[in-house]
Amino acid sequence: MKNRKFLHTQIMKRFVFFILAIIPFSMEIFSQNKTDRSINTLEEKIYGLSLIWSEVKYNFVNIDNLDFDLDSLYRETMKRVIETQDDIAYYKELSCFMNKLNDAHTELIDYPESGYEETDYPNYGTKYIDGKYFFIKYKKDCPYSDPNLLGAEIIEIDGLPTQQYVEKNVLPYITGSTQRFKLNQAGRILLNGLQGSSIQGKAQCMDGCIKTFNIIRNGEAIRREDDVWLPKEECSYYSSKAVTLNWKNDIAILNIRRFIPESVCNDIDKAMTEIHAHRCKGVIIDLRGNGGGITDVAWRLQMYLTQADTIRSFGAQTRINSGYGRAQGNYRKEYEDFHLYKAYKNEPPEIVRKPKGIKALNCPVVILIDNGSFSACEDFLINIYEMPNRPILIGEETAGSTGAPLVVELPHEAQARICTIRPLFPYSMKPFLGKGIVPDIEVIPTLDDCLTGRDIVIQKAIDLINSSIN
Repeated sequence: MKNRKFLHTQIMKRFVFFILAIIPFSMEIFSQNKTDRSINTLEEKIYGLSLIWSEVKYNFVNIDNLDFDLDSLYRETMKRVIETQDDIAYYKELSCFMNKLNDAHTELIDYPESGYEETDYPNYGTKYIDGKYFFIKYKKDCPYSDPNLLGAEIIEIDGLPTQQYVEKNVLPYITGSTQRFKLNQAGRILLNGLQGSSIQGKAQCMDGCIKTFNIIRNGEAIRREDDVWLPKEECSYYSSKAVTLNWKNDIAILNIRRFIPESVCNDIDKAMTEIHAHRCKGVIIDLRGNGGGITDVAWRLQMYLTQADTIRSFGAQTRINSGYGRAQGNYRKEYEDFHLYKAYKNEPPEIVRKPKGIKALNCPVVILIDNGSFSACEDFLINIYEMPNRPILIGEETAGSTGAPLVVELPHEAQARICTIRPLFPYSMKPFLGKGIVPDIEVIPTLDDCLTGRDIVIQKAIDLINSSIN
């Protein structure tokens, strides 16, 4: 494996040198105009983009779903990369390139100490609701916080209508598998930018008046352990712990924020022991905002939902790359997919045996999901989705991306990742692609719900459990 990686690296370096050789010599182009935020040379910029393009072409699992020519995109991006004057512009171009692939696990994940990572947030929370963007919270006792903006619709940012600003300055750099996920992410990071910079705009307050704002991006700089955000959220999924268990009139509310580290298995076991001992009326498993982690941990939760001695995990579709197949594809129809980089193989579902001592829940179970349910969390949902008599799902469609990403090392310890696996539902073997897990009962919080801290999703689950036992 090491020899293969070394050979690949050498080939890519030679490719970069070739590109440099054919670029018309220009002092304007080759001069780096380095700032205190620039550490990449022109060669390194080209090399980084080329590494990403190469790995995407050979390993990105959804290449057959692209509606454009990847090589053309690479050439177009190359021109813009060459013209970038600093690392901020450079990494934006890489993000824009990966955004076109429409996969939330195919993205830049780490940046060098070059200034790009100094993105900061203002002392407000924003959210995308019904096609608009709103202020939904603010930090108490902060010099830049204005309580009057709470609930206001953001109608203009830096001289542009908000929608236009989002299309130009936010969405091009967000990787995601669904448009809903991208829009929700845009709502969350809408006002983010370089630390210390400011952002201006207009907002329509709830009383109808128009208010201007000028916000300093220094949320990280003044962060304190005792920070208080208003209004206070009552939703269970805001807990900082990986696993928490609360009770509501003999109904267990088990919140699982993430499936990492492996010790979360023990936390799930402890919570299930308490639930069994309580003889409760029902269980609500809250997976909203669960960003994933380790599939093995997700399996542990799945084991409590079946009486069987084993569980079934998803199958997988992966790429097949063959130089011989590509060569034959020039003139043999049966090898055409190899020639087009669209040859795949299916891996069967994995059967996992339950450890002794795991006792399945024997009461009504409801699972809460939303657009923040992601990665290994979706692995879990894929596994149970086609199970007979599975729990009812309530909330919003999930993110639509499960991962198994390949990490690509870029110059200066920057990193990108590329999705290499397409999950298959373990019973039907249908691909999980293009959208997230759709809930059985859709419940989407309104602006008023956000401002009052009212958790209508949990309330819907409680009502459903109570109605099932009456």
